Amino acid sequence: MADDASSSGTSITLLLSSTLVLALGALIGWYILSKQSAAISQKSLAIASGTSTISQPKNTVVITGPMGSGKTSLWCHLRFPATSASSAAPRTQTSMAINAAHMDEGRAYLVDVPGHQKFRFDRDTQLKAARAVVFVVDSVQVARDIRATAETLYDVLANASVQENECPVLVLCNKQDDALALPNVRVKEMLEEEIDGLRGSRQAGLDSLQDTADDDAAVEEKAGDYLGIDGKKFVFEDLCHPVQFNESSMVIGHDAGGLEQVEQWISESLHT
Repeated sequence: MADDASSSGTSITLLLSSTLVLALGALIGWYILSKQSAAISQKSLAIASGTSTISQPKNTVVITGPMGSGKTSLWCHLRFPATSASSAAPRTQTSMAINAAHMDEGRAYLVDVPGHQKFRFDRDTQLKAARAVVFVVDSVQVARDIRATAETLYDVLANASVQENECPVLVLCNKQDDALALPNVRVKEMLEEEIDGLRGSRQAGLDSLQDTADDDAAVEEKAGDYLGIDGKKFVFEDLCHPVQFNESSMVIGHDAGGLEQVEQWISESLHT
């Protein structure tokens, strides 16, 4: 009986020790990510205000899109292609911090911006230095979330820096391993239809602003929000910067999941 009690006590002690170690590790990881995100956000604020003395890498690729679409998984795959060539990237959770690092051999500087609305300022600031943008879409949920997805994509495409620099955009239709995933052709059609409707509502807002605003600069800035050709149904081909649609899956591995094509697109975009 004494041996059983001693064994039980030892097991409980080991269990509590393991739990404490895991909790401590999670806390340290959260602290490091919070510090990294705060530093990047502070840098974004400095860049936006014109007080930054740090130059953004000239090969910046911004990864953005709605929450839960697979942006951080893509970031991991692109950073470590050799280790994920035949396997899936490490399982990730919805990011609440900006991730930024160079791809292998410094070919590109990848900035993964969370899809939460509170990171909208950081996203727009990072787009000022972007040479290319990867917009990740959840191909399974896109039909349900088409309005929010189209609004987010509209903001990226209408961004003044993206338009001025004619920044190429890759819309990556992710989670193609799921049987319910829509093909990239269908996702493109749905987004074009939704953006066509958004143009009308945003134009009405611009007309209202023109009637009431005294700030001509503000009106002019909003006027640049109109995408495509006035009087014609919206299609991505009418934009001043190229927009390409690809498919991907982070679950089935780097090569089979279409990530090689993403790497090729990034290389071509940075060398045009």
